[in-house]
Formats: sequence, C-alpha cells, structure tokens
Amino acid sequence: MLLFVMRHGHAEPFRKSDETRALTEEGRAEVASVCKQRASELAQVKTIWASPFVRTRQTAKIVAETFDLPVEVQEFLTSDTPVELVLEALVSADEKVFPLLLVSHQPLVGNLVNGLCGSGDEHPMATSSLACLSSEIWARDCAELEWLQHKP
Repeated sequence: MLLFVMRHGHAEPFRKSDETRALTEEGRAEVASVCKQRASELAQVKTIWASPFVRTRQTAKIVAETFDLPVEVQEFLTSDTPVELVLEALVSADEKVFPLLLVSHQPLVGNLVNGLCGSGDEHPMATSSLACLSSEIWARDCAELEWLQHKP
C-alpha cells in the first residue's frame, strides 16, 4: 500500500490563532509546483485526509482540485498528535482508501515518516514537502521511503 505524507505550504505569520493561519501566495505556488512535479504519482491517490487547520485544508484543496478528489478533515491530524494515534487510524482504515494522502504539520509529518521508516530524523519535512511510503502494514520501522520531494 502507498501512503503520501505532505506538510502544508508556507503560511502567514502567527497572529491571533495558529488554527486560522492561511497559506501565502508563495505557499500556494509551492504546493501547486509539487503537485505538478509529482502529478503521475499523486494521480494514484484515492483519499485525502487533512488536519482541520486552515493552511492544511487549503493545501489539501489544491491537491484535491488538481486530481478531482474530496478532502476528509481528520480532527486528530494536528502537530502534536502522537504518531501511535495516526498509526491506529491507518491500520483501522479500509484498504480501499489507499493510496492515501495525509496533509498535516510538523512535527507530526516528520515523526510519522521517520517513525514508519525507522530513520531517526534523517528525512526532514519542510513546508510543501511530500513523501511517498510503501508498506504492507502501517507500524514503526515497517515502511520503505520510495521518494521525498521538497519544494522547488
């Protein structure tokens, strides 16, 4: 099975609330560029899960509109979510949702990619970074990193 993990695009500075921070124009362009560069791979995606925060929903929407997919907001996909909670959700998910794109925040996306691959902190996840992992089961140290795309 394939799992794509994406960090939201570049967002505006913190103001009143972290949850309401929106993508900047630069962030929108970065996400669109990554989608273009990885179009053939992202075309396989069947389901998009996104954090409830504005910038991640906006990032997911760019991908969704490019590939004509709906976005499912998952309340648990915030920056401080324990990796184990995400792994439980992945294990519980119907295989029909895969390939799945998960759009969230740091440190969750970095912890998830590195935890699944057993790679410590080897694979950084900057804004708009997109990782593709493959595995038969979603558990720590059980996935292979197929590729990691950073913004141009």
